[in-house]
Amino acid sequence: MSEFDFSDEVWLACHDDVDENVELGREIWEESRFKISSASPFRMLPYLESRDKQLQRAAARSLAEAVQTMPSKFTGVLAQIQVSYKELAKPRVPQLDQYGMPMKTDLSDPWEPRNGFAIAFKELGPVFKEEFLDEFLQFLIEEGPLGDRNPVVREEMVEAATTIIALHGKNKVEDLMKTFEQTLEAPDKGSEFADRVNEAVIIMYGALARHLAAGDLRVPLVVGRLIETLSTPSETVQYAVAECLPPLVRASSEKTSDYIEEILQKLFGSKRYAARRGAAYGLAGVVHGKGILALREFRVMTILRGAIDNKKDVYHREGALLAYELLSTILGRVFEPYVIQIVPQLLSSFGDASADVREGCLAAAKACFASLSSYGVKRILPTLLEGLDDQQWRSKKGACDLLGAMAYLDPQQLAQSLPEIIPPLTGVLNDSHKEVRLGANRSLKRFGEVISNPEIKSLVDVLLKALSDPTKYTDNALDSLIKVKFVHYLDAPSLALVARILERGLGDRSATKRKSAQVIGSLAHLTERKDLIAHLPILVAGLKIAVVDPVPTTRATASKALGSLVEKLGEDALPDLIPGLMQTLKSDTGAGDRLGSAQALSEVLAGLGTGRLEETLPTILHNISSSKASVREGFMSLFIFLPVCFGNSFANYLSKIIPPILAGLADEVESIRDTSLRAGRLLVKNFATKSIDLLLPELERGLADDSYRIRLSSVELVGDLLFNLTGVSANTEAEDDMEDGAQEAGASLLEVLGEEKRNKVLSSLYICRCDTSGLVRTAAVNVWKALVASPKILKELVPTLTQLIIRRLGSTNMEQKVIAGNALGELIRKAGDGVLSTLLPTLEEGLQTSTNTDTKQGICIALKELISSASPDALEDHEKTLISVVRTALIDSDEDVREAAADAFDSLQQILGKRAVDQVLPHLLSLLRTEGQADNALSALLTLLTETTRSNIILPNLIPTLTASPISSFNAKALASLSTVAGSAMTRRLPPILNSLMDNIIACKDEDLKEDLNTSFGTVILSIDEFDGLNTAMSVLLALVKHDDHNRRAATGYHFANFFGVATIDYSRYNQDIVRALLISFDDRDPEVVKAAWTALSEFTKHLKKEEMEALVHSTRGILQHVGVAGSNLPGFSLPKGINAILPIFLQGLMNGTSEQRTQSALAISDIVDRTSSESLKPFVTQITGPLIRVVSERSIEVKAAILLTLNNLLEKIPAFLKPFLPQLQRTFAKSLADPSSEVLRTRAAKALGTLITLTPRIDPLIAELVTGSRTSDSGVRNAMLKALFEVISKAGANMSEPSRAAVLGLIDTEPEDSNVSMAITNAKLLGALIKNIPAEMSTALIKNRVVTTHFSPASVLALNAVLLESPTSLTEGFFADDLPGAICQGMGNKSPFISDNCVLAAGKYLLTDTRSTDFEDIKPFFETLATLIAPGHPVDTRRLALVVIRTACRHHMNLVRPHLPLLAIPIFASVRDPVIPVKLAAEAAFLALFNVVENESKVFDKYIAAQELPATQKRSMQDYFKRIALRLGNTSRERREAEGGQGGLGLSMDEADDEKEIWSVGKVDLGEAAFDE
Repeated sequence: MSEFDFSDEVWLACHDDVDENVELGREIWEESRFKISSASPFRMLPYLESRDKQLQRAAARSLAEAVQTMPSKFTGVLAQIQVSYKELAKPRVPQLDQYGMPMKTDLSDPWEPRNGFAIAFKELGPVFKEEFLDEFLQFLIEEGPLGDRNPVVREEMVEAATTIIALHGKNKVEDLMKTFEQTLEAPDKGSEFADRVNEAVIIMYGALARHLAAGDLRVPLVVGRLIETLSTPSETVQYAVAECLPPLVRASSEKTSDYIEEILQKLFGSKRYAARRGAAYGLAGVVHGKGILALREFRVMTILRGAIDNKKDVYHREGALLAYELLSTILGRVFEPYVIQIVPQLLSSFGDASADVREGCLAAAKACFASLSSYGVKRILPTLLEGLDDQQWRSKKGACDLLGAMAYLDPQQLAQSLPEIIPPLTGVLNDSHKEVRLGANRSLKRFGEVISNPEIKSLVDVLLKALSDPTKYTDNALDSLIKVKFVHYLDAPSLALVARILERGLGDRSATKRKSAQVIGSLAHLTERKDLIAHLPILVAGLKIAVVDPVPTTRATASKALGSLVEKLGEDALPDLIPGLMQTLKSDTGAGDRLGSAQALSEVLAGLGTGRLEETLPTILHNISSSKASVREGFMSLFIFLPVCFGNSFANYLSKIIPPILAGLADEVESIRDTSLRAGRLLVKNFATKSIDLLLPELERGLADDSYRIRLSSVELVGDLLFNLTGVSANTEAEDDMEDGAQEAGASLLEVLGEEKRNKVLSSLYICRCDTSGLVRTAAVNVWKALVASPKILKELVPTLTQLIIRRLGSTNMEQKVIAGNALGELIRKAGDGVLSTLLPTLEEGLQTSTNTDTKQGICIALKELISSASPDALEDHEKTLISVVRTALIDSDEDVREAAADAFDSLQQILGKRAVDQVLPHLLSLLRTEGQADNALSALLTLLTETTRSNIILPNLIPTLTASPISSFNAKALASLSTVAGSAMTRRLPPILNSLMDNIIACKDEDLKEDLNTSFGTVILSIDEFDGLNTAMSVLLALVKHDDHNRRAATGYHFANFFGVATIDYSRYNQDIVRALLISFDDRDPEVVKAAWTALSEFTKHLKKEEMEALVHSTRGILQHVGVAGSNLPGFSLPKGINAILPIFLQGLMNGTSEQRTQSALAISDIVDRTSSESLKPFVTQITGPLIRVVSERSIEVKAAILLTLNNLLEKIPAFLKPFLPQLQRTFAKSLADPSSEVLRTRAAKALGTLITLTPRIDPLIAELVTGSRTSDSGVRNAMLKALFEVISKAGANMSEPSRAAVLGLIDTEPEDSNVSMAITNAKLLGALIKNIPAEMSTALIKNRVVTTHFSPASVLALNAVLLESPTSLTEGFFADDLPGAICQGMGNKSPFISDNCVLAAGKYLLTDTRSTDFEDIKPFFETLATLIAPGHPVDTRRLALVVIRTACRHHMNLVRPHLPLLAIPIFASVRDPVIPVKLAAEAAFLALFNVVENESKVFDKYIAAQELPATQKRSMQDYFKRIALRLGNTSRERREAEGGQGGLGLSMDEADDEKEIWSVGKVDLGEAAFDE
């Protein structure tokens, strides 16, 4: 608030030229609540008469706004200004004194006030009242303003008039027109004043004509009058006319061609220069009004080019150049594209013979270049530079002149272009041609001419040299700039010239960088803000490089320069500077970069003041505690420079920065510690005397810090501080000098600090003399010696020192307690044993009464030091007290106290020997048996056990006590605690401990006690070491897993699980043993054992490393094969997530193992599938199938084959769960089917396809693919394709479409007879499957042609077996039923063993088929033929097969065979003693089956013997064989069957199953996958 209502100065400031002043003025105006009054406008009038043009402009704007606020005052203001003008316009005449002599007075024309009035008229334009317009213009015309004798005033008056007309003339066009025309039509007075008034009126006339409507007939008249006025030899008039023309031309655009034609005639035809120049102005005005396209529309540029080329008429050439100059001036950058085109014309014109043309060319070049953009400069400059290399001297000279004209470029463009212009220009200074040299010289001087700063102008030559040859002259230029004393501001061209040199200097070597930075720092205060901002990016970029220079002086100078720039321009001009510097401080670049950035940031903050520092300080403190070392170091560097930059004003922030500096002294990075120490020393140096009360408390805290580095640095800083205060040095070498200095220092210290502060700081230093760190001790001793003269001072310190030691003994930090104990010991050694008598009771009392564990621990440490420091005699005198204190401390509830007491016990033992052990150990063992102190006594013993020597004494007495059954909860916990501290001493005692604990776990009924026992067991096995302890523990645990007691097995399994879950030791050498023991337990009879084993193995697998899993693949599969039975569910695998216990091992081996490991892993997964129920497999389908499909692309055949086996097992076991994978599986199987490298692989793929196809609704695409694939030339692949077709058609043939059937039939028809038996068998099976799935009429034809033929061939007999297997009804019923038995019997008699054997098998199939004929006559030929074939003399295989058929037929259809018993008995009996063992065994089995010996024993045989009339010899032989052999074999078979659960218990015996498999085979017995499984 202000006591005034209005302030002239503030109101003027609100209208200043400078925006910052305006903002500040407005802010003050609003805060002061000033108001415009009726007197305000008149108070501004005196300021219009000021000679300062800026003040005049401000006063005019202030006046206009005041009048706008107070409109009623307009008339008075206008009248007063007019009166004042008239008064000041009068010519000044000499004044005469009383004697008639001229008086000495100022007769100069006071034009400045009149100019101020003109500016005021212009500013009043917006608030001008129309009713005063005529009167005002009459005043301007008649009272002299338009014809003022001063040109500046005239121009301002004309501008004011045109402004007012433009704003308010629209409604008074007619009246004003008459006024102007009357003035112009008045008789010529022939005076210069009248001419000036007429010119002004014409300009006003043109301004008024803008308000005429388009098409108004007066517009062309006005334009004509204006064009006539262009011939006036006044640049101002001509320019004003050019400004008036554009709107008028637009209003009469149809006349444009006439205007241009008239103007061009004047331009080229007039003899007067003023007329030609006026015509050029007119041309520019017309083009401006019509638009730039007028140049093309009216072929102006072509005409001008023609004029330039007119070598005969100089006026033409000069006129064209004038046109170029003024087109560029009026049109500005719009004309730039044509400037680029006219450069060659300018080049040629610079070499013109006429001086006027050359001057015109220079003027045109100046005007053209003044408005060029950076793009224009880039387009033109190369052309000019190429001109300098031209062979023609005129071209060179023209290029020089044009380059010189570039001195008139826009300052920003000039700054960018100078380095490219000056060097080439300098290069032609030595040209062979005189004119070229002169041109280059002139051009270089022009760059000096545009510079208005006198100091820079005097250095132009040096600066231009530096630009032309930077390497040689940059240093000279910088030296000159440093030496010169500036008293004027730098104008924009001067700054542009200097900025390029500074840029070059900043990129040079270090010394040159420093000079550049020095100049920049000075220039910051010598330039206009707006001019300097244009060069900031270049200068700041260079300074940023300079602040990270390796040379410290360069960094310092550059930092100061940045500070000066920020101080001058403010942070807004450089918004990225502080963040950028902070980013450098955070970066991992070199320490020099961070140091330089820290100095620069300090200078910048100093430039911005303490307010900005307070904003930034929290960020700095935050980053000093960063986790990154480079960030901490960078921001710590700030504290080196900030105090220097801010000086005394930084004292307020000491309390905030000393703690982080002390923290930095403890940093683990040495460079950070060095930086912190340097910062600390600078603080001490700068603020030692001024801020002692701030510094000393912080440093004393540092002397007691937990970090030895902080203590060390604090000692050094305290030393520096005390040395600064006392004026002594620690470097005095002579002892006498040191003593004298110490005495003086002591006295000085007492005087400066006072007794209390001195005692406190010296006591802290004394404790540091006993520090655990040698470095701290050495530093403290040095400071102590320099400050303490005699031991007497130590005695003075004893009270304070004792308090500090006791306080330190209660510290939470262990090291501080040790230091305090050391200090106490040192004090005892210095003071003697006399202090024991007073000290020991104090310590004992403190131990018994204190509740603070840190204090009690400190007392124990002090006790140890006391024992170590005192003499043995003194200790023996106080033995009872010492033993009592140690006993009390050992049974303390706090572990740290007990450990300290144990150390004191060791010290005591070293002095007193066995007496100390005998007085302490029995006491602790007796306390174990008490209820109240048992826990503390055990804790004490555990503490003592941490040392090996002591543990070997204690354990033999302690273990038997704790393991005696029954083990109590306390003893169990004690065992657990002992195992964690006793280490290897427990290893040889592990077996009895573990077995005793397990016995008690099994026998225990109390759940709480059982939990404690289990916890103890787990703790004991977890405390073992990796070598002897692991061997011992594993032997015990693995034995317990195999124990006869299932409870022990289960409990051990759970303990194994806990062990695997948390164990940190490496037990990998026992991996195989662990897997074997636990996996075998998966088949245990007890469910709890199974569950425990699964839990343990799951936990074991979870913690296996990948490489360990791969190594376990072989052994684990071997174990798995011996656990359980394939096809039966393993109990362990039936648990939830059962297979997950070992599945990860095989999945890891499958995905990442070697080829062999992958094979074994795939087979192992198949074994898992065989032993797991479908429900248990369900959650793992994706987990298993995905990797199998991914790995099946492996090149190894063994891996592929194993995976196919596993996938097929999965398909058979859990087909519904694999549906999402069917497309992938089908592609996998089909691809493997076509693999030519392995028959096993193809066979498995074929079988798998057969399984898979039952799950898919559409089989035709697959059949088509297989049919196509079977046409390959590779017999193995063809056979595999046909096998696959068989599998597919036999299992899903009903879903085949007609085209698929036709395709398979076509394949069968085209299949040639092949000597390859395997192929023939496959074809036969395929035929059988097809017949099963085609209509009867089609099958009949196929059977007739390929199966039941007139003469059997290998193919037809195989086909017969296949049809009997796949579709027996197509043979046993219908067309072939009657002929089939005969055909088979005929085939059995075939001479070819292959045909005969296969017909025997066909007979077996026929007899076993339920749809065969039961007629005796139909069946009899079969048995007659078989009886014939059994007889010796026939092929061995044929005989054996016939016996197998008879035995199997007897087992299945005895009623069918029994009528033919007499026919068969003799031939079979004849073979039971055959020398060929297979025949003999088959005959014995057939004999037993024929007479049903197993079921009926001898009943059937006896009936047969009784009914048949046999030769006596044969009869006896049969009876003898039956009794001796047949009955014994029958009894054996019966017993086996009963052991298996009776008839149907475990199914057929092995030989019976083999017989059936052989009968139902086609061609050969299918051995299945067992043949390929390793």
